[in-house]
Amino acid sequence: MTSTSEELGEIDRIHDEAPEQAAARLRTLDLSGLPREQAPLAAFLFNHVLGEKFGDWHDAAQRIDRLRHQLSEVPPSVLVHAAVADELAGHGASEVRAALVAASSEAVAACAIGLRRLSFTQEQMDIATFAATLRDLAMCTAMLAQNTGLDTQLAAGLNNATSRLLDLNPDVRDPVVREALQAGAAQALRFWQAAGTWVNHERALYLLALAANRVGAFAQARDAAMQALEVIAANGSEDVDRAFLLLQLAGAQQHIGDESASRTALSDAKAIAATWTEAWLTEWFATEEARLFGAPTAENDRC
Repeated sequence: MTSTSEELGEIDRIHDEAPEQAAARLRTLDLSGLPREQAPLAAFLFNHVLGEKFGDWHDAAQRIDRLRHQLSEVPPSVLVHAAVADELAGHGASEVRAALVAASSEAVAACAIGLRRLSFTQEQMDIATFAATLRDLAMCTAMLAQNTGLDTQLAAGLNNATSRLLDLNPDVRDPVVREALQAGAAQALRFWQAAGTWVNHERALYLLALAANRVGAFAQARDAAMQALEVIAANGSEDVDRAFLLLQLAGAQQHIGDESASRTALSDAKAIAATWTEAWLTEWFATEEARLFGAPTAENDRC
């Protein structure tokens, strides 16, 4: 017999490729048997599948409401998901939003809810609107002190939105896009430094290097990549992360004019990537390499 935890995991696995099936299974999910640590995933899937994919925000809000009322201690991420679902269902002045404000402040709650809402409504926006919204939210978070009680939610929201904007391949000549990428990455790093693990910290530095290289701030990209590599060296082993960081470092160094250092970093990155067996990982590396250095040539392949 499949447990609730296993069923949720299977729904998570199929929700993008089979959203109709995922929605049907979410509607029959036995929340009473769900472990507390999986409540954030359930809340996310209610919003992402029922709300974002099918527009049924009323159903998503009701199900998250039932989920949170059966928990003796509600994770902050579930509260934020609940507030977003309430807003998108047309109930902005909800009980859960008031609880978030009481636990932090109006400004903190507004930023955390706004960032999470952005992730569920991005596909309804053009790139310019998405960038402007992210920029405004990042500037909002820049005014907040750390240790808000929602630092992790702010960090994750900034990280995810900035990464998504990069994935959309925006026109970085647009000053709003540039501001959104730089402010989003910088504030994600600030809040991950306050609330995250060392892995969160080094990946936030990677995002900063990625954004900086994209907008042409090559010295900043170099420094962020080097700091991230130092974090890894001091704490553990993350070879996949190291390869992508070395790639960003190599790109920044080339643009700065340090050709020797660039060749060394690129060679080290490729040596790690050559050990991978997952096709998607190899393809991702090749895409980032082409973005930084152009399409590979036979001569480049011999480097």
